Amino acid sequence: MTTEVLDDRMAISRELSKLGGEKGQAIEYSAGQVVYEPNDSAKWFYVIESGEIRLYHANGQSTMRLLDILGRADWLGIEVLGKFPTYGKKAVAIAPAVLWAISAADLHEILAQHSELAIWLVEGMAQKLEQAWSDGSRMIFDDCRHRLVQTLLRFSHSPAAQATADGVLLRITHKQLAQAVGAARETISVCLTELRKLNVVLTGRNQLRFDPRRLEQLESGTKPA
Repeated sequence: MTTEVLDDRMAISRELSKLGGEKGQAIEYSAGQVVYEPNDSAKWFYVIESGEIRLYHANGQSTMRLLDILGRADWLGIEVLGKFPTYGKKAVAIAPAVLWAISAADLHEILAQHSELAIWLVEGMAQKLEQAWSDGSRMIFDDCRHRLVQTLLRFSHSPAAQATADGVLLRITHKQLAQAVGAARETISVCLTELRKLNVVLTGRNQLRFDPRRLEQLESGTKPA
């Protein structure tokens, strides 16, 4: 996430929290606690004040795809804007988190009265939609290694990533990566082995270390420095 995008999201988050006033409520979640299930009624829009939330598309009881890793200044529950009956996704707190919850009715009232805020929110959702379309196209046309590299680059800006002297440390398992990439866990392990042999990724227990610049060089066809 670029600094400019983060600043925009922070501005939207602050404004929503301020305008929500007494209508909204701060809710604390512990690590592992579910924010909402796919079949839950879409009644609340959430602004993340702190913590890490992971968003999944659930297909049955055992199959899930990791859609996004969200953190400070991100929002979720956009289904309330489209008046969808349910969320259709699963949101889980990975670390202790505080979310500012605004009801669907209050959110619609706030946006109706503050057009500039509504425009900011639409722009943010348009960016997310474009990203989702791009990711969907990669599922069809790109090989697994390319999709994996693009996922690592995207998650390098997420709250699951920690900056280090030589790049980033990403807290994620092979299974979670497989859920995000849309591939079998065994296939992800093979691709990670290839990247490790190219000296662009270091694997550890439930974590990966890499320099995003070296992955970008690999993607561009330039030999990583």
